[in-house]
Amino acid sequence: MLLADSQKKTVLLLGAGASRGAISHVLHRQKRMKPPLNADFFKVADTYARAEGNSSSARRRLNRLLKAFKQDLPVKGVPTMEQAFSLLYIAKDFPEIYKTGPGRREAAGVRREIDDFLRLLFPILTMLDRKTDGPTGYDRLASRLASSDTIITLNYDTMLDSALHRNGWDPANGYALAGTKKKFKWKPIQLPAGATAIAPMLLKLHGSANWFVRGNVSTLKRVFTSKPVRITPPRENELAHHVRQVVPPMFGKLFDHSHWRSLWTKAYKALCEAEVFVVVGCSLIDTDFHLRAFISRLVRHRKDTGNKISRLILVDRTRTRRKWKAVLKGSFLKSDGYNRFDKFLAKGLGV
Repeated sequence: MLLADSQKKTVLLLGAGASRGAISHVLHRQKRMKPPLNADFFKVADTYARAEGNSSSARRRLNRLLKAFKQDLPVKGVPTMEQAFSLLYIAKDFPEIYKTGPGRREAAGVRREIDDFLRLLFPILTMLDRKTDGPTGYDRLASRLASSDTIITLNYDTMLDSALHRNGWDPANGYALAGTKKKFKWKPIQLPAGATAIAPMLLKLHGSANWFVRGNVSTLKRVFTSKPVRITPPRENELAHHVRQVVPPMFGKLFDHSHWRSLWTKAYKALCEAEVFVVVGCSLIDTDFHLRAFISRLVRHRKDTGNKISRLILVDRTRTRRKWKAVLKGSFLKSDGYNRFDKFLAKGLGV
């Protein structure tokens, strides 16, 4: 990444806050839509449902979800994304306990609200991408990236992917996925004469809304146990007999396929070799056990080898930056902080 007029081998770790920082909002039927965070997903979903209308499928799905968290799975207030999906995923196996209202009882392993949750989430993410053709904060970031850089993201959305694609990035190489290029239906664009395509590696450790595996919502475990068989341009419509390969926002994540191990291993190796580590909008929540263990192992490696990160750049509110500095203590030489993504782009990268 180009920092102060010199290229540094950089790894960026991007959370949901990065997408909100890169794209403040879009207008959808006169409603201001923001990229959702873990804590405010249902607020964003309500805005989307109001935009779609009271008789829309989005409103019906949202109402069923909120009813479930009031009657069958009562929680105080409105749950976060992670709390909501974790509760639904547990409840699906115990229909005798967690009833789904009057009428015919669903079979064990099936819960209608899981489908509601996913069919609310994906149209929101796709709509945000489709209505931001650029330039966005992600486009500004892309202008400073080099082929030696690695982006690690926990996000499902394709807003960053699209910004990279607008700069000539090739998904067939950039995602670092195993298998043949036949699965890729998203081709790189032809840039104007004289323009240079960028080629950083984008590692999506929780999957992506445009990756598909064979199956359906009732066989959601295939998300964990399969590799993607189709990579498409960002799309709202589903693929018949396929399900999007995203690891749902839940407490217990099981990555039971070499596809996932390959991505996480590549991310770890990149972090072990990086000169600069940039963390944007990643809150490091206590229940993300995989990420916490992953970062702890990185810190131990950096300390044991004496190869400390030359520069740590943290982009988030003060409390979250302090949390990251505490977790990474002893593994870096110096650090900088910015409270907003646009400030990092303007002052840190000069774009």
